Amino acid sequence: MRQNRDTITNVTVGLSSLVAEPPNSETAGALHLISVFGGDQDIGAVLAAAHEALHFRVAAGSMEFSGTLGEKPVVYKTSVEIPQRKRPVRHAVLLSKTLFETTLGADGSARRTVLYADAPEFVLHRLAVRFGLPVLPEWAGWFTSELQRRGMVEELLGLNCNPIVVKGTKLQLLRTLSHGLRRKAIAIPTEVGTLLEKS
Repeated sequence: MRQNRDTITNVTVGLSSLVAEPPNSETAGALHLISVFGGDQDIGAVLAAAHEALHFRVAAGSMEFSGTLGEKPVVYKTSVEIPQRKRPVRHAVLLSKTLFETTLGADGSARRTVLYADAPEFVLHRLAVRFGLPVLPEWAGWFTSELQRRGMVEELLGLNCNPIVVKGTKLQLLRTLSHGLRRKAIAIPTEVGTLLEKS
């Protein structure tokens, strides 16, 4: 909803996915991902509102709250052709700068990493990519459990996903891995195979 001096503009679109901070957290009101469907004008209005860092009113199931994507959200948009419909449906995915910067080299000094899913393999991979951590795939289960044991994982609000935030710097994550290696909770294989190329 946008209110000017003489008019109120109210645009409603369908929400298919959501990642947001819980309303009772220190970062309440922060949206990290919204995936929406609608017509040309409706999606255009949503994109304009996002670029102006305006607040959205989100209603998903029993949840209803207000939030914003913050400054400089990243936008992906496309059209979906539906049989027996004259015009295609517009689809837009909007990411906060915080979520987008989980990519390699975007912000190596970060203290919080927002993740779309909580599967151990996904958590290990995304953190390893972001911070350049030396890890092996088989460490995924132990690593996620250890992060939870240390209180470094918090659940976020999600629709059609299971988002979390991992609170920790690159140094803290490296220390966690080092601790696991010293305790032999995880290990580096001692036998290394070789690949010989025949000429």
